[in-house]
Amino acid sequence: MTHESVADGSSAPGEVREGSAAGGPSARRRVRVIWNAHAGRKAGIPTNVVTEERLLEVMSRAQLGDDFVIAATPAEARAQAGDAISRGYEVVVAAGGDGTVATIAQVLVGSATALGIFPLGSVMNVARSLGIPRDLDAAADVIATGEVRTIDIGEAAGKPFFEAASVGMNAAMFREAQRFETGDWSSIASTIWVALRYRPARMSIGLEDRRIRTRALMVTVANGPYTGAGMTVAPEARLDDGRFDVRIFRRFSKMRLLRHLISIAFGRYRYAPEVDTYRSRFVRIESARPLPARADSRDLGTTPVELVIRPHALRVVVPSRRPEDAP
Repeated sequence: MTHESVADGSSAPGEVREGSAAGGPSARRRVRVIWNAHAGRKAGIPTNVVTEERLLEVMSRAQLGDDFVIAATPAEARAQAGDAISRGYEVVVAAGGDGTVATIAQVLVGSATALGIFPLGSVMNVARSLGIPRDLDAAADVIATGEVRTIDIGEAAGKPFFEAASVGMNAAMFREAQRFETGDWSSIASTIWVALRYRPARMSIGLEDRRIRTRALMVTVANGPYTGAGMTVAPEARLDDGRFDVRIFRRFSKMRLLRHLISIAFGRYRYAPEVDTYRSRFVRIESARPLPARADSRDLGTTPVELVIRPHALRVVVPSRRPEDAP
């Protein structure tokens, strides 16, 4: 058994392109599972508890092999994913939350090794977008019998992102709210304070076929439907269409926008006629004054920012499409 601690060393809105099908037990893939034992915690409070024994039991039942690694840090997770690529593994499974998924996926981009997901985090935006069930046994069955397809990724400042980039009020709020992850409860008050003080800003948004000049509270450049606390910021976004969904929130009052963001949290959706949507492979956002910018949970500093799509850059294991679901 490869079992070491590295401390020493329903259809998703964004469905993906058809790819090669898993062959089941007769064509079993070589799989490595990388577990972030700290996943599923908010402010130090557990939100999704799973044990090492439970994960090994699930792997055994689904016949995923016994290559199981505990990664104590992101650097260790990246090293183990890179090692799996060099050894010719077909699948590396990110067992953790969205942060763990992003950490491992960054290494797999452009390789022949596919990403699998054991969704153990609090929100799981990427897993939700791919239609991967939250139930651990069901997720293991996807890895064992699912299909390999390819999805797009975004790129900002030379680094990939998988959910969405944002400029404006939501980026400023997320910057404050992220401190809650480490147990800083004062971040709740500071997030509300930032939202109340924020003012709409003049922006120039360059797309591949047009330039938009606007005054808006926020802009999201979405690769998939969800970001942040499972917020459905781009309900029509597809992970394999080679385009960002650029959503401009410009006819909102601040209170109306805050109510809207709350209404679309945790995978919910509410139509908002105040949002304009464009699609583009390239986005450059400039502003009259520097505005905060983020890509997924990564701080991009301030505008200007440039974002590009990399079509079909990441292989993923997703539920097999039933005959009635085929186009």
